[in-house]
Amino acid sequence: MKKFFGLGKGLNSLIPADGVHLKPEITKENIFYVEVHKIRPNPDQPRKDFDQEALVELSKSIRKFGVLQPLLVSKIEESTQRGLNVFYQLIAGERRLRAAQLAGLPHVPVIIRDEIPDDKSNRLEVSLIENIQREDLNPMEEAEAYDRLANEFGLTQKEIAEKVSKSREVVANTVRLLKLPQYIKDALRENKITNAHARALLSFENEAKQKEVYAQIIKGGFSSRDVEEAAASARSERGVGRKDIRFVSLEKNLTQKLNTPVLIKTTDKGGQIVIRFATHEELSTIAKSIID
Repeated sequence: MKKFFGLGKGLNSLIPADGVHLKPEITKENIFYVEVHKIRPNPDQPRKDFDQEALVELSKSIRKFGVLQPLLVSKIEESTQRGLNVFYQLIAGERRLRAAQLAGLPHVPVIIRDEIPDDKSNRLEVSLIENIQREDLNPMEEAEAYDRLANEFGLTQKEIAEKVSKSREVVANTVRLLKLPQYIKDALRENKITNAHARALLSFENEAKQKEVYAQIIKGGFSSRDVEEAAASARSERGVGRKDIRFVSLEKNLTQKLNTPVLIKTTDKGGQIVIRFATHEELSTIAKSIID
């Protein structure tokens, strides 16, 4: 392990002090260069999904410029028959570590946090917050991270919001994503749908309708605004006197006939029929059904 001084701003460039309870007297950290093979992955890493193509691109950059931002690790010492075995437990920076491995780097810059050498709870909290603050997590990973901070550390949503510098409403809405069906959560995790789509889908109490609208999103026919409107229409069907039952029945019949979601919007002066379609081929099929 090589020791370097003055090679960065230290821990504060990685994690704000109020996020990890740094001691007031700590103002900077020394940066060391550690052998890649001596760094073990973080078993509590909140980030589970790593885009392989993005990792390859990062590895190319690292091969050219090196790792510009240090990894955060803790030093672990194990007694063996041959003596003392020293390795480093990764706290944060797994994406950079993986890219460095792909680039074939023998050493990477690290900041060693000796204050938490073998404390799983503190390592987990630091890792969660560091990833969230860097916006390295997809919406589902972020929701799971907030959920773990609440369940494993007993933090309220307000306390979590303060730690990650976001509003309590953002935290609450993100955690709600965990209530979605698994196939929708998987789609969000894989970027097949947007965060806005997912939040709008939460508005449906009828899972069959939710699945129907989700299928339209996947086909490219529904924006998040469209989903919100469909959800509002579904809610109106449940409301007493909020929508004429004749229009509800007609809306359902048209949806079945055209094989695509149909919304009927009424006002005192009339209304409009909204027919959704995803592709030109689908529009042609709908038009043929109406003309025939």
